[in-house]
Amino acid sequence: MKKILIFITLALPIILMAQDLGHRNTNASHISGQDTNISTPFAAATVGWTFPFGEMGDRYFSFFNINADLGWKTIDNWLFIVDFGFQFGSNNVKKMKEYLAALYTNADNPTIVGSDGTDAGVVAYNRNLSFSIGVGKIFPMFSSNPNSGLEITLMGGILQHQIIYEATMSKVFQLEGDYRYGYDRQMRGPMAGLFVGYRHISKKAYANWFAGLQWNTAWTKMTRKYQFDLMGGDNKRYTDHMLTLKIGWMFPFFGRSSDKIYYY
Repeated sequence: MKKILIFITLALPIILMAQDLGHRNTNASHISGQDTNISTPFAAATVGWTFPFGEMGDRYFSFFNINADLGWKTIDNWLFIVDFGFQFGSNNVKKMKEYLAALYTNADNPTIVGSDGTDAGVVAYNRNLSFSIGVGKIFPMFSSNPNSGLEITLMGGILQHQIIYEATMSKVFQLEGDYRYGYDRQMRGPMAGLFVGYRHISKKAYANWFAGLQWNTAWTKMTRKYQFDLMGGDNKRYTDHMLTLKIGWMFPFFGRSSDKIYYY
């Protein structure tokens, strides 16, 4: 599944760009005039796959990424963006047995015993929340569309990530209610990011999209005062890194007359 998502993330922008170029070439003889620079507010939805590094990489395997953006593109191709992010994995916590060591049995095949006396089937995954504000610039690559091209955007905001434990077969009372906070390793801190990719803006609603790579670095500290396996808190400052392959769909709110004259 992960390989399929990565393939889609990489291949889809190339396919869309090829379709758009083909459409331009097919209709070139029927169009007079060129697109002009536009200014417009927009919303955007983004999906991606994130590879963690640093302290986060020691804690989690890769995970899925969903973002929602509100922004404004100026007539000079500047971008101002507010971004809300949500990330989560699937049983991707590397050190679950270390964090829950006190709950595991001492058998040759250690398990966590549930309320019915059998293996509770506990899994763990990360859950991240982020908020950031960005300023970017589009550098046009095609003279026929001055609103599309290479995008470079700098982001700054805040990140929170923690571990969610889920018993899939029977309840584990030690992971219910407030007890779960003693194992979740919740972290929070400021974050900075850089996005480099391609943004395509067209008058056609379905043809507005962007794709590229985003690098984020966050400086986080534990928010919980007590973790059971540590028998205390942790006041260290950690550095978390994330590399995300992402693709997004942009929904501009412009309303204007055509800059091109179509003839047949």
